[in-house]
Amino acid sequence: MNEDALFKVLSRQNKDTLLELLRLAYEELSSRQKRYIFGDLLKESQPSTVSAPNVIQESEEFFKDSLDGVYYAYFEINSKNFSHIPEETEEWFEKLGELLEASAQLTRQKEHQAAVDSFKILYELIAKMENGDDIIFADAFGSWMIPGQERDFLDAYIASLSEVKTPEEYARIVTPLIERDSYSSFCNKVHELALKHGNEEQAESLMEAIKEQNIKIK
Repeated sequence: MNEDALFKVLSRQNKDTLLELLRLAYEELSSRQKRYIFGDLLKESQPSTVSAPNVIQESEEFFKDSLDGVYYAYFEINSKNFSHIPEETEEWFEKLGELLEASAQLTRQKEHQAAVDSFKILYELIAKMENGDDIIFADAFGSWMIPGQERDFLDAYIASLSEVKTPEEYARIVTPLIERDSYSSFCNKVHELALKHGNEEQAESLMEAIKEQNIKIK
């Protein structure tokens, strides 16, 4: 297709036609291509209010679909295709990132119990992925593929936990997050986030749990 001729024709189209063509082009893109082209534009937009029931329902449906193998796309790995990432795997991480961001927005809206409910579902799913359950497929994948800054998601999760959980519950939920962070050299500094958000009783209970479970922290 002649690029110059195409863009001459496009320059004569009205806004509605261009938007429809853009939508059609968007639907043909892979998840990675969508993020590459439109990711910065979304970052610049202001976060919109989200509906707590909708976010929780979407997280629950995503969890179920993941366990049902909706995003699992197996292929025979060889020396030529070992770096290939199936579109289903890319789509799974994209959806995960969207739901984590929506959950963080619930925290910003001070809907802390709803945020905790959604984050709990998503981090249980992340744990299954990291433990090797048949949720997605590729030669190499991990939480580093989650779009956005995971530290920001964890910060929101822990902030909401501190608002709705007893000291014992706070420690029980946050301790595994700290242990998980230790496996990646404390890249998200979850221990610092937990002490920043937790009140005195929550921090005390957390430190006791860390000591009992012999979790090394910096």
